[in-house]
Amino acid sequence: MVKGRKSIDAADAARGLQLLVAIADGGSFTAASARLGLSPSAVSKAVTRIEERLGVRLLQRTTRRVAFTDAGEAYVARGRKLIVDLEGLERETSSRNARDDTLRGTLRVSAPTVYGSVKVAPLLVALAGKHPALDVHLKCEDRLVDMIVERIDVAVRVLSALPAEFVARPLTEDRRRLYASPAYLRRAHTPTTLDELASHAVIAYSGGATTMRRGRVVFATDSILAAREAVRGGLGIAELPDYLARDDVAAGSLREVLPGSLPVTRKIYALYLPSRHLPPQTRAFIDLLVRDAKSPRP
Repeated sequence: MVKGRKSIDAADAARGLQLLVAIADGGSFTAASARLGLSPSAVSKAVTRIEERLGVRLLQRTTRRVAFTDAGEAYVARGRKLIVDLEGLERETSSRNARDDTLRGTLRVSAPTVYGSVKVAPLLVALAGKHPALDVHLKCEDRLVDMIVERIDVAVRVLSALPAEFVARPLTEDRRRLYASPAYLRRAHTPTTLDELASHAVIAYSGGATTMRRGRVVFATDSILAAREAVRGGLGIAELPDYLARDDVAAGSLREVLPGSLPVTRKIYALYLPSRHLPPQTRAFIDLLVRDAKSPRP
């Protein structure tokens, strides 16, 4: 031990960190006390002891609310990562008591609404079916989740730039193409250039390419699934991700228009927090995502 430096009780520090995280999550001493089974006064006294031990103020307290200081926010942010790492170590160690090929515990996954439903969910269903002791939680939503606060193990995201704080495994390109139904193409000539879209009926949805603004928008929506239905119904031409249109093309209900006209600007990644103790279920699911992305497509 360095001369003049106080020894640290790791167990006491861990309990204090758990307390501070509970305050950050709940926004008050009252919420933290309910979560931890303590009285608000006990929570307040515990915070005071932590601040005295560290020699720094972590919280600004008033009669109505509490707010973290810059030092407090930094302490809790780093502490959350330590908690995640510790939980991973616990799960990894406990899993050694089971057979090597058995996954157990909880796997929390976040994915975009449509991609999560169409591509991620079937993989998770297969994984859970193979490992009955594994509990799977899938959040399909388009907002960017806080992986630490929401305890997400793997986030599947469509990105044009990588976040520095996560490990990112590339899965596949977010390839978009233009599609129309055979019925629509029988009524209208098939365009041979992007400029010819100006004379066509197009289907647009929020998040789609600006290419589709060239034509006359006959159907606009905020849902990519609704846009696919409009294309299937013969209303016009739409941009769709290939994973969503692939089965329709194989069945002959959709045809690609102007192949290769839309550049690839984003890729799909599996994101997870860097850790020396990656839980077995997290590692297994990431490997499953990578294998699926590399499998040949019809």
